Amino acid sequence: MRKEIHLEHSSLKYPLPEQFVQELSEELAFMNEYPSGGSYKTLSAKLAEYTDIAPDCILPANGSDEVIESITRAFGNRLILIPIPTFSQYEVSAERNGLNKKFVPCLEGHNYRLVYCEEDLKKASLIWICNPNNPTGSSIPREEIKRVLDIAPGIVAVDECNYEYLGESVVDLIEQYPNLAISRSFSKNFGLAGLRLGFAVSSSKNIVEIARYGQHFRVNKMAERAGIKVLKYLDYFQNIWQEIARTRDFFIAGLKGLNIMVLPSKTNFVLVDFTTEEKARKIWNFLRGEKVFTVAGWEQEFSGLDNQYLRFTISNQEEMSFVLELLKRFPENTS
Repeated sequence: MRKEIHLEHSSLKYPLPEQFVQELSEELAFMNEYPSGGSYKTLSAKLAEYTDIAPDCILPANGSDEVIESITRAFGNRLILIPIPTFSQYEVSAERNGLNKKFVPCLEGHNYRLVYCEEDLKKASLIWICNPNNPTGSSIPREEIKRVLDIAPGIVAVDECNYEYLGESVVDLIEQYPNLAISRSFSKNFGLAGLRLGFAVSSSKNIVEIARYGQHFRVNKMAERAGIKVLKYLDYFQNIWQEIARTRDFFIAGLKGLNIMVLPSKTNFVLVDFTTEEKARKIWNFLRGEKVFTVAGWEQEFSGLDNQYLRFTISNQEEMSFVLELLKRFPENTS
């Protein structure tokens, strides 16, 4: 029986280092103890070393979703700007808290770029930027982020959950811009999606404010220990990220060879345009029948994504080659 291929979630599709798993399994003996809580001093120090920022500018959290929720509650009191299509949790968090939001369409054709106007930027108390963007995979130029930071008096929250694939960050701008906050994650790049570990980076003043909207024990004991240990294996993960980038480019080239429209990507996923919702649904169902699972524009994962799109997370070359073969023999000819 052929195994299922899950390309809907953007978590890491490779195994964790064996030694790391062994180290972490030994921590199970201490699950009767509380996590550190509060500032999570040791974990924050490790994250500070990784990001080259002061520990008091770091806030560990229960995944990036908690970072999004806490930033939204702390700074979204007037107007929240959301650049669509993008990750749905910015919208979900605003609605959950009864906050005013404005969607700003940023995808023209297959070109995604921020088109925030100066008037909106000056009104907003919170502006979201996802870099690279999810689901398009597009990178946002550093100068464009700085332009937003220069204009906006409110908090500019840059979601860098896919930083490790892009290799570009604005963490170094924290001291220069007191209105900058950054969200990072260990789910997509370090394979810890099931443990829920993320962190915020901002000025120490902002970190205190963001922390007000989270619990004292935000990060569970196992996630805390995993975050402390996993960065020892950075070389292992960097090799995986490079392999994923090569497979992504192979998959994109294969799609283009089938005359399937695909957006350029700087992440571990690609967004594919099947031109109509009807065709996208037929292909989505066809792939599911072959035990290949993707995420579609009509699902709840994204805000403002049209229904003609499917997003494919990149796994290994064998699985992505199989997906290309399936698309090649799709009954109604994808071209």
